[in-house]
Order: sequence, then C-alpha cells, then structure tokens
Amino acid sequence: FSFLFKHVFNINILPSQALFLCEMWNRRFPMLIASRGFGKSFMLSLYAMIRALILPERKVVIVGAAFRQSKVLFEYMETIWNSAPILRSMCDSTSGPRRDVDRCVMRINKSRVTCLPLGDGQKIRGQRANDIISDEFASIPRDIFETVVAGFAAVSADPIENVKKIAAKKKAEELGIDIESDNEDTLEKKNNQIILSGTAYYDFNHFAEYWKKWKAIIKSQGKANRLREIFGEDAPKDFNWRDYSVIRVPYELLPEGFMDASQVARSKATVHAGIYQMEFGACFTRDSQGFFKRTLIESCVTDDKYNDKPAIKDSQGNPICFQAQLRGNLNKKYVFGVDPASEVDNFSIVVLELNGDHRKIVHVWTTNREQHKEKVKSGYSSESDFYAYCARKIRDLMKIFPCIHIAM
Repeated sequence: FSFLFKHVFNINILPSQALFLCEMWNRRFPMLIASRGFGKSFMLSLYAMIRALILPERKVVIVGAAFRQSKVLFEYMETIWNSAPILRSMCDSTSGPRRDVDRCVMRINKSRVTCLPLGDGQKIRGQRANDIISDEFASIPRDIFETVVAGFAAVSADPIENVKKIAAKKKAEELGIDIESDNEDTLEKKNNQIILSGTAYYDFNHFAEYWKKWKAIIKSQGKANRLREIFGEDAPKDFNWRDYSVIRVPYELLPEGFMDASQVARSKATVHAGIYQMEFGACFTRDSQGFFKRTLIESCVTDDKYNDKPAIKDSQGNPICFQAQLRGNLNKKYVFGVDPASEVDNFSIVVLELNGDHRKIVHVWTTNREQHKEKVKSGYSSESDFYAYCARKIRDLMKIFPCIHIAM
C-alpha cells in the first residue's frame, strides 16, 4: 500500500496507516474507530479509490448521515485525482470525478465510487454495490442502515458465477470427485464488503452495540458455544468469525507530531472527560454529565424496533408514535413552553400535546434578533419590533393549537 500510494497516487502515508488499510482489505466487515483528527475520512477516500483501481468493474458506495459527509470523502477523492498524474495516465478518457444533484461519482476505468445522500433511505433503494463505506456511523439511523444500505451488498459480486461454483462443488461431492477450490484471495474473487467507521459515541448508541458484538465475535475465536451465546442460537451457515475486524486508534497511539498536541491538551483541560474520551480516546462513554443526563433524555424518546429495550407504550399498551404537526387537534389540549431569548440563544416556542397518560412535543419554532432583522430587510415581516413579532407568533400558534397554559 505504501508503494502504491507513493508512486501511483502521489501521496505519502504512515506505516501504521498502510497496516490499517491492509487489515481493511483482508476483512469483509472491518470497523474503524479512531480519534478526531486521525484522518478517517481521508483514509476511507484512499481506500475506495484503491478498491476501484485494483478490482475490475467494482462498485463502491459511500454513505454518511448527511449528503455533506459523503461529499467530504468525494472532495478528498477529487484532490487525490487532480494531484496524481500517473493514476490519471492509467485510466481511460471516461474516468474522473462527476458531480450530480443527487450523487457524486468517481469513475476509474470500469469501476466507480458513488457518494450518496442518505435521507430517509427511500430514494436510494435498489442501489447495488460490492463495497459499502459508512462514515460517522453513530449518526446514521440504524433502521435505515439495516433495511436499505446493508441490502446494497446482499447480492454476490458475480452472482451467476457464484451459483455455478457452489452447484459444481455440491455435484462433485455427490460424485465423490475432488475439485480444486478457487483461491479466495485472488483479486477477481474478492467478496463484498461493509466498512463501519466513525468517532466513538455514547454507550447506548447503536454504534456501541455493533462494536460490542464485533468484539464478542472476534473473542469467540469461532467456538460454537461462544457464538451460541452471541446469537442466542447456532451461528448462521457459512459464518466466519475471521471476517470481522476492529481497528481502534486513540490519540495516545498516534505517531508524535501527527496532531497538534497543544490543541488536544486544551480539549483535555476544558471539556468533560467523557467527551474527551469519545473524541480523542476512541472510547464509548456511558453517559453525559449535564443537568439532564443523556440517558434520561434518550429514555423519554420513542424508540425503534431495532433496539433491545421495549418501545414506549401508552396506558392501553399501544406504542407511542408521532410526527411533527403544523396544526393541532381541536379535541386535544396544548401547553406552550417559551424561552424569551434574543441575542446569544434563540427565542423558542415548544408546543406540548397532552394525552392523558403521556405528553409529546409536536411543534417547535425558533428565531433570534439577527434572523428577524434579515426578514424585515427582505420584506418577509412588516413588524420591526422583535418582541412584538415574537408575541404575534405565540398568538398565531394559539389559534391552531388549543392552548391551556403558557410557561415562559
């Protein structure tokens, strides 16, 4: 990898980075958890381009929690492409970066790397990929990842050839004939791959759950009794524990001089220890230290079906599900919570719907004095007094959300 990057991509990398890339290349489900500033996004961009260059007709898909995150990796790939004349000379005339409204594509000969916006997952269904790179995995909703993104790689890299190979193997066993098995390490036969990457987050986030499961699988060493404890039953057919890998790189293990030590020291001295451990120690923190604990806030949020804890239910036993509303229900009662800030924080109105056995937030509106000035200049508001403008907004909301109390 070091040779390839230096002479083809015109980039020098550290020996440790070359080792990480080699480990990722040889595993089907690698996980990269590293300190902030380690350059995860840059390394993933390099890795995607290697995959596209070396493996013929490879389809690589990059997703992030927002299109902005995917574009970060694409911009790195653009920079690499523009500064690598030897790489460009190895590619045909159709190769290179292309930007579209809904995707960014890097073509390298017959391979392509596609950076997609995630959204709610509906618009990217049906995509197919040999390799999936998920950056900042903690911010990607778990249900969208499992139901949409992971399905990109569900089909074999060469499904017809794979079906033929397995059928031939079974027939040979029936006839008692030994046939030479293909070497799985050959470039043309590289299996599909899913890479999870990001900075560590809170312990109750799904990224931490994946990390714990990956770690348990690796520690099981493939022993049936240990795998049974992980899955609750026998391991799936063709399951191979060697496909899984966890690369965890805290700040302390980075080469000296790689990051600005004074900036890291400032963070360690000023931020909470838990946040420092997440950002620079690559550790999943159990809880926050604020007045309202993060676990308390999470416990008040309706959950999805993928988490282990049961869904929040009402007194009738029905799961509590709701969406934001632009208009209230005449048969319901509402309470307004108002924070009358203007300069440092936002003036905000939060509308709570009362449902007898539970309350839920259904509408939020915020502004500040600066935003109000811009609206007056643009002609969107005729009220020049900031607080009169905010008071009018409260009165307007009271017309469509039957209000019984205002807490200010």
